[in-house]
Amino acid sequence: MSIPDLRNYRRDAVSGFLRTQRAGASPDPSSPAFDPVGERRVAGMRREEVAWAAGISLDYYVKLEQGRMLNPSPSVLESIMEALRLSDLGRRYLRLLFEDNPPQVACTAAGDRRLARATLDEVVAHFPEAMMRHILDRDLHLVLPDAASRSILFPDLAEPPEELSLVDYMFAGQYREHSRRVYVDWRDKAAEVIGLVHMKLVTRVASDELVATVQGLLHDPAFRRLWTRYLPCQNTSGCWRLRLPDDDGRTTVRDCRYITVTAADDPEQCLVIYL
Repeated sequence: MSIPDLRNYRRDAVSGFLRTQRAGASPDPSSPAFDPVGERRVAGMRREEVAWAAGISLDYYVKLEQGRMLNPSPSVLESIMEALRLSDLGRRYLRLLFEDNPPQVACTAAGDRRLARATLDEVVAHFPEAMMRHILDRDLHLVLPDAASRSILFPDLAEPPEELSLVDYMFAGQYREHSRRVYVDWRDKAAEVIGLVHMKLVTRVASDELVATVQGLLHDPAFRRLWTRYLPCQNTSGCWRLRLPDDDGRTTVRDCRYITVTAADDPEQCLVIYL
């Protein structure tokens, strides 16, 4: 598998996302394009079935899926999304991929960013019993405001960092052993973080630093396999199984719910609280 070049992100993402969604969609046995006798060589729907369901030619759909056509009409795009039965997030992601002009992104002033951070720090104080708390900014930069949170994410590390990239925590060599130990379902968490990065790229808010970090990680085949599924993610709440240290030095697996609080003055800055 070749290494994707993020300068070609829209083209590669259109191709990868459509292929992934097609592979996960169940074919319609009543479709005239469905072959009940022939051997199916691919999972999910065949290209012919998607094209027929969307009311477009096979050649047109093939060009779309290969990233050779980035200007379908709104009606064609809607038909493809219906044929693949995309989720609301999947629909938003695909529409953004076909946008010629970047979406308008609010440029938060430095003063508003500081005010937002101060507000989130105040919110933290209202959750004294929270198991873990951290702040995420636009570039998925992770800020750990207390020692308890740092000790959970970096067990057995004498001086855990107070700030680092969430992407580095999950994938960089010096931190990956910690995230693998803490998150029981590490692969699912890794897919979530990659999905968050996809949304940063498609909305054009990712910094050059974040882009460079991802481009470097794409040389890792394991990271590349997850990346090229092109599955976007926007999480606000949920649950992760974490390995937590006991007083006797052993670890216990615990289901930990989390909620996300977004700062009104800076929507790209949020507080994540594990309960």
